[in-house]
Amino acid sequence: MANSKKQTFQVKPRAKQRPRYTKTGHAYTPIETRQYESLISRLYKGRTFVDCPIEVELIFFKDKIEMIITELDPNEEQSKLRGDIDNYAKAVLDALNTIAYADDKQIVSLKLRKK
Repeated sequence: MANSKKQTFQVKPRAKQRPRYTKTGHAYTPIETRQYESLISRLYKGRTFVDCPIEVELIFFKDKIEMIITELDPNEEQSKLRGDIDNYAKAVLDALNTIAYADDKQIVSLKLRKK
């Protein structure tokens, strides 16, 4: 592993809200989520647009978020999967609600990797 950068966001963590739909069926992101995502992007002080494989560690506290971005070896074989890693995980975790666990909000640690 190469270069690591840590940043702390002094904001209360919030979950991304599900999309909402207009009467005509068009999906949109709720304003609270758009504002929160905008706040996080404005607070970010790290290097922008890293174009190599990276590992992101997020630690959520009651009143802050710690983030560590580590650049990985660019020669490492790239994943054949092209979707967002969090969306792959969400599909599996949601599918197992009430089957493997009562609710996926019970999960306090999650390690993801695409190969």
